[in-house]
Amino acid sequence: MFSVLIVDDHRHLVESLTATFPWHFYDITAVYPAFSGKEAIRFLDSERGAEIDIVLTDIRMPEISGLELIEAIRARGLNADCVLISGYADFQYARKAIELQTAHYLMKPVRDEELSDVLRAIVGRRKAARNEILERERAKAALHGQLEQLKSDLLMAQSLTEISILKERNRIAEDLHDLVGHTLTTTLVQIESAKRLLAKKPEEGMHRLDISQELVRKSLEDIREAVRKMRHMEVDTDLRSILLHFARETERAAGVRIEHRLPDSMPNPDPVRKRLIFHAFQEGVTNGIRHGGAGFFRLDTEESDGCLAITLWNDGAPYSETESGFGLRTMKERAEGVGGGMRIEGTADPAGTRLTIWCPVNDRDGAKETER
Repeated sequence: MFSVLIVDDHRHLVESLTATFPWHFYDITAVYPAFSGKEAIRFLDSERGAEIDIVLTDIRMPEISGLELIEAIRARGLNADCVLISGYADFQYARKAIELQTAHYLMKPVRDEELSDVLRAIVGRRKAARNEILERERAKAALHGQLEQLKSDLLMAQSLTEISILKERNRIAEDLHDLVGHTLTTTLVQIESAKRLLAKKPEEGMHRLDISQELVRKSLEDIREAVRKMRHMEVDTDLRSILLHFARETERAAGVRIEHRLPDSMPNPDPVRKRLIFHAFQEGVTNGIRHGGAGFFRLDTEESDGCLAITLWNDGAPYSETESGFGLRTMKERAEGVGGGMRIEGTADPAGTRLTIWCPVNDRDGAKETER
């Protein structure tokens, strides 16, 4: 699992330490010898050199010292913990070793217990670092999977919405075709009959024209109603169902938890206010996850004097006044435009952010912003 390079110009010391020390107790599965600083550098420059985790090196060696070897290791950017072993208790050596970020400095003769403590500390630290990297990679992979799933879900939702709109438009177009075709055909028949009767039976002919006029008037009203539906595409789903559906989908796709207290008898506003409240909830959840790092949301409602209030709290970073963006400003303007209002604020106990939006359940003359 880990590898060690032992460097000393005393061959018998290297061979003895390689053969007799219980390396496997410290998850060290590969031990490489080098009998000079030059030989150690050649090994480190080879393909196996980048795999070395620990370098045990004597300080005083011919040509290249242990300190120079460590400098070469640092210059190459190799991620190895270096341990100096020397028989010279010299302060200058120790100071230089510290400057080179040497992991440990041991004096000869090194006892097995001392070397064991050093290896245990180094291996423990490297294991922790490896586990941290693995956890980050797992978290990154999990987040990537969630984002891909969310992207897929959004594309699917968009496709389903487009299909639904297309179906509705096709249905209305077919209704218009059938309505206009039937009305015009019937009207033409009545006009033809009136033309024939006007000369012989004027009263009967006028009656036929009256019928034709009524058919055209009725057809015009039906066409206007169909066009109105086509323009507005009013959603039949009630507000409670829309909010719960979005909450469930967000929990599944983003890995957050959304607690709600929505009464079964919750009011169902008109389409304009329904869209306003839903978009506020959607914006609040999205901003809480993206900007606040929230993992938990709580949704509450309150109705009083024909006014519906929605409160969304999250446990993310508390909101700051300087963070108000285009989406929040637009939401506030829309709420005020229908006689309501919006407020967003940070909370201290518990820490988080609370978004509140309120408006009359339905349109009413002279609606003003409700004070809360």
